[in-house]
Amino acid sequence: MKIFIINVFLFAGLNTAPVFAQTVFHKTVADTSQSVPAKAVGEMPSVPSPISTIITPSAPAIPIQENNVVRSYYVELPFNKTVSVIFPTTIRSVDLGSRDIIADKASEVENVLKVKATRNGFNETNFSVITTDGKFWSFVANYNEQPTVLALNLAANTLTGETISKSASNVLINGSDPKGGIIQFSGVNATQSEVVYNCTTILKKSRDIRHLGMEANRMEATLRGVYVKDNVIYYKMNIQNKSNINYDVDYIRFFVVDKTVAKRSSLQEVEVLPFYVYNDAIKTIKGHMAVERVFAFQKFTIPDEKRILVMAGEINGGRTLSFVINNEDIMNADKL
Repeated sequence: MKIFIINVFLFAGLNTAPVFAQTVFHKTVADTSQSVPAKAVGEMPSVPSPISTIITPSAPAIPIQENNVVRSYYVELPFNKTVSVIFPTTIRSVDLGSRDIIADKASEVENVLKVKATRNGFNETNFSVITTDGKFWSFVANYNEQPTVLALNLAANTLTGETISKSASNVLINGSDPKGGIIQFSGVNATQSEVVYNCTTILKKSRDIRHLGMEANRMEATLRGVYVKDNVIYYKMNIQNKSNINYDVDYIRFFVVDKTVAKRSSLQEVEVLPFYVYNDAIKTIKGHMAVERVFAFQKFTIPDEKRILVMAGEINGGRTLSFVINNEDIMNADKL
């Protein structure tokens, strides 16, 4: 006696996973010396009756639920412009769907991604971003040289996983809410909103420093306070115009120089750049008026043989002001 096994797939319906069955037949085969009658052409062979059937169900398919889907933001990318995307937290990684688009983090900023097309009229593609808070952001990109959105502020909402169509994106991103994105500066343990808040707090404080500054040509520039919070150091500066002629600010710059240097030299100085300036938009100081600015730097100190040279210049004018800050003044910074 020999055993024959026939594998059969059974379907209960269109939407039902197949059930695998093994039907086992027992058939007695006569001695091979006996002749076996031939079957007529087209005649179906006889099927023995099954003795036993073993039903083994396959693993059921897992349906995709709505909450399993991470939906995509729709963005239009031009060739001659850059689209900026502001994320709530620091960008960890970026994956591009094709070489038709490029992306890069903004300089000195951790949570702003700049994206643009590398060629005109590219086919639809996608890109994705993972941020340090563990969120996954998905985008569908199409070419448009005149995009309706040039800056997407994803820090203002928590719409990851919700449907963001092209029209909805325009409403949500370019809606009536005028708030800017929360910018995170590279190497700084503070967001832009926190830095701005600290600057406004500093402006309300009374003058702490009275010995640093310069007065010339009826203009006066003074340092009124040095403050620190976390790894950010703030310099509060006042510029007062005591004349009748408006003072148009060209620049206010900070240099680390040697104490022994009598004249400025590009070989003997290092410029220190603030990452944020409060009241920087005020460029004109009218006669008999004053403007206070707060300069925010990533925390730094200088050795005793160095000092900071502060210089303020006038547009198309000769009323240049300068004074120095010693390391001792920095070390005595007040804590916010």
